Amino acid sequence: MNQRRRFRILETLGKGGFGTVYRAEMSDAGGFAKQVALKVMHYEGEQSNDIARRLRDEARVLGLIRHRAVVGVNSLVPLEQGWGVVMEYVDGVDLSTAIKAGALPVGVCLDIVEEVAAALESAYNGVNHDTKEPLRLVHRDIKPSNVRITRQGEVKLLDFGVAQADFSARESEDSTEFVMGSTRYMAPERRRGVESHEGDVYALGLVLGNMLTRKRFPEPPPRREDHAKFLGVVSDTVHKALAASEDEQIVAAASELKLLLLEMLAFESADRPNAGAIERRCRRIRARLPPPHQRDWADRNVPRLIVKEAEQRKQDLGHEAETGRVLTELGGDERRAFISDERSLPPWGSATRSGSTPAATPVLPLAPQPVVTSRLRQGLLLLVGAVLGAALTLLAQLAMGQAG
Repeated sequence: MNQRRRFRILETLGKGGFGTVYRAEMSDAGGFAKQVALKVMHYEGEQSNDIARRLRDEARVLGLIRHRAVVGVNSLVPLEQGWGVVMEYVDGVDLSTAIKAGALPVGVCLDIVEEVAAALESAYNGVNHDTKEPLRLVHRDIKPSNVRITRQGEVKLLDFGVAQADFSARESEDSTEFVMGSTRYMAPERRRGVESHEGDVYALGLVLGNMLTRKRFPEPPPRREDHAKFLGVVSDTVHKALAASEDEQIVAAASELKLLLLEMLAFESADRPNAGAIERRCRRIRARLPPPHQRDWADRNVPRLIVKEAEQRKQDLGHEAETGRVLTELGGDERRAFISDERSLPPWGSATRSGSTPAATPVLPLAPQPVVTSRLRQGLLLLVGAVLGAALTLLAQLAMGQAG
């Protein structure tokens, strides 16, 4: 009997230079069917082999985490089109859509941050059941578009494609020349290549600021003195947003809420609270704030926001040419040949099966977004300066010789 699963595409959720995410109906030979999110990698460009490894690592990472606020993973699947990850389909709306649509109640903002903080705590301090050691997983790309709210008010943290973790099955290696993630939510030390749990806390602080103010802040500056000015702008913006409330309970809690936010955005990572402490503090502040609670707010708002988001997605992606297309899992000799071919892929930067044309930067978080680190940039500048200096010296000597 043919046990290969089939994936009928219902909708394209997002496209990038490295892959596509679909809403699909998964079915097997026994007649079982369910809706899933299917992330399929594209084999194009120099980085395709490394992205394939990161895609497989993402599935393994998600398989290690057990938390209600982390999107569930079903399996890795080899397809004719490339590797795919079968994940839980989250019927909901991105937090970024909710922020753009209107002011979120302060209590709901804290409900969301509490859940994301709980997920980060579980990812970092949860136990790997195979090794009995802490996972020490760092997400590295916390931002509103990676947080999803369901119709029932559940919070789901998405996209662990650039996550960092120590586990024996990991395939990809992080380059020391690149920093993964979105620069708008990047902690100062991350620009220097320092990765930590506190970097996720910093990004979550900026997400909280986004929710409270409906504003996107500029990229956090890496220098301490510039960062102090940046924090001043964030603090003033949040203060004005909270002071504008007519609810006495919100005004009374404003100072404690601002203190939490500024601690999460501390320049030094050691001065930031960990995710577990943030979860508890959010719960304590939330208890003194008025309704609505997350479930009630979602019940009233998420259905219309889903429609709004779908309309925007259709406008961005254009005609759904792939709707109805069926992708089939490889089996037998095809599967063995595909996996064998994957294992023989050349290392980063060498020729791949589709040539060496670089892939475009993804529009959605389907793959790492590289940012050149200051160490590499400084080295290049020093090299160029030395060459120019030598050339100028030689020209001066020649001119003096001719003058003499």
